[in-house]
Amino acid sequence: MRSRARSARTAKAPGKPRKTRTKASAQRPVRHSSGPPVEGDARATAHNASAGRVTVRVYRQGLGDCILVKVKRAGHDDFKLMIDCGVVLGTPDAGKIMIRVMDNLVGDTQEKVDVLAITHEHWDHLSGFTQAPDAFAKLAVGAVWVAWTEDPKDDLANQLRTELGAARQKLAACASALRATDDGATAEALEDIALIPLGAAASSRMTTKAAFDKVKARGNVRMCRPSDAPFEIPGANARIYVLGPPHDPTLIRRINPSTANPETYGLVMTGKGALPRGVVVALDSRDDASGQDAAAPFHARVTIPLDGKGPLALFDKPADDGDDWRAIDRFFQDNYVAGADWRRIDGEWLGSATELALALQSYTNNTSLVLALELGEPGKGDVLLFAADAQVGNWESWQTWTCETNGVKMTGPDLLKRTIFYKVGHHGSHNATLKGHGVEEMDGLKAAIIPVDEAEAKKKHWGSMPLPDLIAALEKKAPGMVLRTDQEPVNRASNVVIDDKYFEVIL
Repeated sequence: MRSRARSARTAKAPGKPRKTRTKASAQRPVRHSSGPPVEGDARATAHNASAGRVTVRVYRQGLGDCILVKVKRAGHDDFKLMIDCGVVLGTPDAGKIMIRVMDNLVGDTQEKVDVLAITHEHWDHLSGFTQAPDAFAKLAVGAVWVAWTEDPKDDLANQLRTELGAARQKLAACASALRATDDGATAEALEDIALIPLGAAASSRMTTKAAFDKVKARGNVRMCRPSDAPFEIPGANARIYVLGPPHDPTLIRRINPSTANPETYGLVMTGKGALPRGVVVALDSRDDASGQDAAAPFHARVTIPLDGKGPLALFDKPADDGDDWRAIDRFFQDNYVAGADWRRIDGEWLGSATELALALQSYTNNTSLVLALELGEPGKGDVLLFAADAQVGNWESWQTWTCETNGVKMTGPDLLKRTIFYKVGHHGSHNATLKGHGVEEMDGLKAAIIPVDEAEAKKKHWGSMPLPDLIAALEKKAPGMVLRTDQEPVNRASNVVIDDKYFEVIL
């Protein structure tokens, strides 16, 4: 385990290597404005970033992650960690936006990062590497970190890749069939749920795999495991731990909170267990503000709307063999094709496709590479948590994670207790941040940033994103320091840099 961790280092750390053994087992609350960021806004750039130990920059490209972490080093340039770079499918002017993001990152890092970590294979974490190829080509990368799920020598990784690959192929076939019938809108809805390009929309160069492969082609790839020794940052009293994904198929497949005792936010207990709050609201009222049929059995998050132009013809040509046939035709038109969308049978097969798309998204999220950066002495320092889009099983695995360094034993709950910064998982969704084994354990939380675009999430029928319940819970821990990238805080803290391209917190 120790040799694996050393192989990822970009330079030798001073002094003797530490003996390490790991085991995987007040400020008033900010009022947010609703307006878009202003071009060229540089109000906070005068803040002296050198005053802190670390800066965390979260870019504001929309629904997607691109993070730059700089750890200060005495007598050396900053250690620079880049995590992901992408924006969700369907974002207007996505190419221009990601070129702007990548250009800024390349310029502010002097065209070099020590580590580039790719957390998982979703477009909103990878698209920038194909959408901004010229800028990315200028960036020198010391090492590429990916999860063990990319290891071709790992049997479980191979099994997961085979399963996920088969799901992608089936969804791609569905998308191609839909586009062949001029139903591109439904094909795009499948892509929105799965968070990957599908079928004709995914050329050989514009797939998540192509983007991932482009990054890994930079070389010096480290396959990260929770059992690895911590990576000691050269020239700094700081280190990076790998918390997830767990090397456990049961935990990786645990993507949803339990119905008996929901572990996440945004869920409501009912007589039949836990349901997303949006489902409860819909079932309590026949007519909602959006005009959606509240009697539909599935939440809009996993429902593809059918063609709104009117009922589809049941038969290619009018029947001409008698009143009986016409009566049958009218029966099916009136009872199964016409009326509420969810009652129609012409698109019944899409139910399985949407379930498959949602499962593919969730399983991929749960393979997220999760990193914890510790500043200071092992077991005593402040922690910064980068959880990507990890879901329930990934989070729960940290409860049994342990690490021993120079006789100091640490646990996952201990790291959560000392967490001062949290990059909020999956844009603040209902299944990506735990309560009891998550936020409630973050006793030292000082700041959290949510990379989100609420307007775009609503366009995609993704429900409440970010969740008000989650924001409220984080605000209790870090009053006035829960930032969301789609809104500017009215009362900016002195250690927060606000730019039209990014938010940056100095810690």
